[in-house]
Amino acid sequence: MRMMATMALLAVLCGMAGAADWESITPGADLAGWKAEGGEWTVTDGVLSGKAAKDQNCWLVYQKREFADFEIEVEFRTPVPTNGGVQFRSLWLPRVPLKDGETVDTAPKQMYGYQAGIETRERAATGRLVDENGRGPLVKDAAEAAYMTLKQKDWNTMRVVARGGSIEIYLHDVLAAKFEDEAYISGCIALQSFAFDQQEPFAVMEYRNIRVKDYGRNGEWRALFNGKDFDGWKKWGEEDWSVKDGIIDGHSGPKKSEGYLATVETFKDFRVRGGFKMLGAGNYGLFYHSSITLKEDGYPVISGLQGEVAPDYPSPTGWVYESYKRGWLVKPDPNAPAAMALRRNEWNEIEIRTAGNHVTTWVNGMRTLDLVDEKQLLTEGFFALQLHAGGAEGILWKDLYVLK
Repeated sequence: MRMMATMALLAVLCGMAGAADWESITPGADLAGWKAEGGEWTVTDGVLSGKAAKDQNCWLVYQKREFADFEIEVEFRTPVPTNGGVQFRSLWLPRVPLKDGETVDTAPKQMYGYQAGIETRERAATGRLVDENGRGPLVKDAAEAAYMTLKQKDWNTMRVVARGGSIEIYLHDVLAAKFEDEAYISGCIALQSFAFDQQEPFAVMEYRNIRVKDYGRNGEWRALFNGKDFDGWKKWGEEDWSVKDGIIDGHSGPKKSEGYLATVETFKDFRVRGGFKMLGAGNYGLFYHSSITLKEDGYPVISGLQGEVAPDYPSPTGWVYESYKRGWLVKPDPNAPAAMALRRNEWNEIEIRTAGNHVTTWVNGMRTLDLVDEKQLLTEGFFALQLHAGGAEGILWKDLYVLK
């Protein structure tokens, strides 16, 4: 009896570990939970139609949440052969570089991220993988066995599986494309209707039965913050750190100087991530490979590497700065799409990975820095949240996790 109970418990736990059910996200007639970025999007009898004017690139963006590791399945049809796609792990950002007279607020926006392409005028192009507004096709042509399953002017099924750095695209459950890449590790889902190079005045893409399996994040991530107190953390300096409603609240103290909230535990190779929201002007960061000494007056001097967190826009957030030593490992580029990844006055996520002297950072799922540091000086230390001089407005942190 005890053995049977144990086996039953193990079965439940194993099921929970891999649990992910299909969830329909097909929009209703009011398109609730979705946002149109160009074109005319309508739903009739469960069929989503995206009508785009000649040479117009249109998107319908899912708004309820973003996805990191997941599967999405969708059926598609084109009454007149045209171009579309399933966009995933993507960001809707101002186009860069800015043109003369443009600002970040007036520049048109465009989609950045991965796309499982649909091009019913060219069979081999349906099922290919594209880095939209980036490197272009990552897999130029779908596998012949997959694209030969396609039916002209009829319903077809596409499924995308994204787990860690592995991306797979299937047509009617036949593998069309497989690729390893980490330029985008999370982001939004969107559907495309693109009347590219059409002779007609407009084109229509149709979608139905859109569903997802959300796997969250691959790997055994461990929480660094328990949501209640600073057990496992140490305050350095005289800045003000507190816990409010499960969130770390950092504000400048009376000296408006410099302070840190650091883990007691040290780390060497890892992935670390955290959600943050800046409350206004200031300078902040997520330090790693760090140590701190105190001056006679109690001023904390940190030796470490900082994943920058700053409210400037375009933003240097995600670039890495070595405190009191080499400065920027790579100078922030305000013309890079990643400089636009910060969401002003909203919650954001920064992720940092180190493996030996290889450091990679992401901001809101978009890769910001990917560097082999040939002059690496620091290899191990604690994590630290920074309140720098001038950070009087403060910053909030939540969802701090590490993967070793």
